[in-house]
Amino acid sequence: MKILNLTYEDKALKWSLEKANFDKLTLLVGASGVGKTQILNSIMKLKAIADGKSISGIKWNIEFITLENELYNWSGEFENKGDEDFSDDDDDDVKRNKPSVLSETLSLDGKLIIERNSEAILFNNVKTVKLPNQQSIIYLLKEEELIKPSFESFGKILFSDQTDSTREAYRIKFSDTKKLLSSNNTLDKIQESKEDIRIKLYLTYKNVPKIFETIKQRYIDIFPQVEDIKVEPIDYEDDDLPFFFKEYPFIQIKEIGVDKWIKQSNISSGMFRSLIHISEIYLCSEGSVFLIDEFENSLGINCINELTNDILSSKRQIQFIITSHHPYIINNVDYTKWKLVTRTKGIVKTHSPEEYNIGKSKHDAFMQLIQLEQYQTGLEI
Repeated sequence: MKILNLTYEDKALKWSLEKANFDKLTLLVGASGVGKTQILNSIMKLKAIADGKSISGIKWNIEFITLENELYNWSGEFENKGDEDFSDDDDDDVKRNKPSVLSETLSLDGKLIIERNSEAILFNNVKTVKLPNQQSIIYLLKEEELIKPSFESFGKILFSDQTDSTREAYRIKFSDTKKLLSSNNTLDKIQESKEDIRIKLYLTYKNVPKIFETIKQRYIDIFPQVEDIKVEPIDYEDDDLPFFFKEYPFIQIKEIGVDKWIKQSNISSGMFRSLIHISEIYLCSEGSVFLIDEFENSLGINCINELTNDILSSKRQIQFIITSHHPYIINNVDYTKWKLVTRTKGIVKTHSPEEYNIGKSKHDAFMQLIQLEQYQTGLEI
C-alpha cells in the first residue's frame, strides 16, 4: 500500500486536515502542537475503521495504491456522538450506541463500486442485503474480490513506536515455538506473517541466518563496539526473570572485550530501538506503511544518521510517514519530501516547500525553513 493523499475531519474533536499528499517518504515538520501527530493518528483511525471499528464524528477521503497498482479512493462519514470511546466490543450498551455510517463510497481505478447512505448499500449498482450500519463497507465486504485488496492494505499500516520496547517481553508460548518455526521457514513467509517484529527477528535468526547476518552487520556498522547478536533463551541464572520465561528467546548483544552477553532489558533504549527499526526495514511485508512519531526519540546522533540513510535507500515497496524536530533528520531528507504543517484554529494544513520558495535559491534549505514564521509559530500568515 502507498497512501497518496488524505482529507480528514474529526467533528467530535473539532479539527480537520485539508488535503495532504504523501510520497514514499514524507517528513512532517513544524512547530509543536500544530497537528503532526494528529495526522498519524488519523491514519491509524482509518485503519481501525477498515477493521470494523466505529468512531464518532469522523469524515474522510483517502486515496491509495495497492501492491498490484490498483488505485482506490475511499470516503465516508460517521454520525457524531461526541468524544466517546466506542471500541469496547464486549459492552452491550456500547454496542447499541455506536455511531452509524452516514455515507460511504469506494472507487477502484476511477470506477465507483460501492455507494452507501443511511438507507442502503449499492455494490456495482445492485442493492445488497441489509448489513450492520455501524461498520465500514471495507470490513463488511472484505471477502469480495474487488474489495479484499483494500482491506488487506489497511492491515499493513504500522505505528512504529519502540521507545519503551526493551522492557516488553514478547511472549512466544514455548509449546508453539516449533509450529512457528516450521510455518515461517522462508523470508517471504516471515515478512508476510502477522507476528511482532521481535518475533520475526527470532524466526529470521533461526530460519534465515543469511538475512539475520545482514541485519546484524548493518547494526554493527552503527555500533562498532558490538561484535555479535543472538535471539535465544537467556543461558545464565537470572533471579529477576520469572521461571516461565526461562526458555523464551530474548534479544541479546555482545560487546567487544566483554565476556557476558547483554540481555534485552539491559540494552540501551537507543541501541535497541535502532535494531528494531533496521529489522522492520528488512522484515516487514511488502506494501507496509510505517508511521513514526518524533523519529529522534531515544536515538543517539549516530543512530539518527544511519537509520535515516537506511530509510532513504530502501528499495522495498514500503512507505514512511515521519514527524521530526531534529535538524539532522530534516537536513538529511531531501527538502522535496518535507511537508510543513500549520494550524489555524482547528484547521490543519500541509505545505510543500516550493510554496515558500524553499530550495529555489543557493541558500541552505533547512535555514530557509527555520526562518519561516509559519515554521516557528505553526500559524498561517
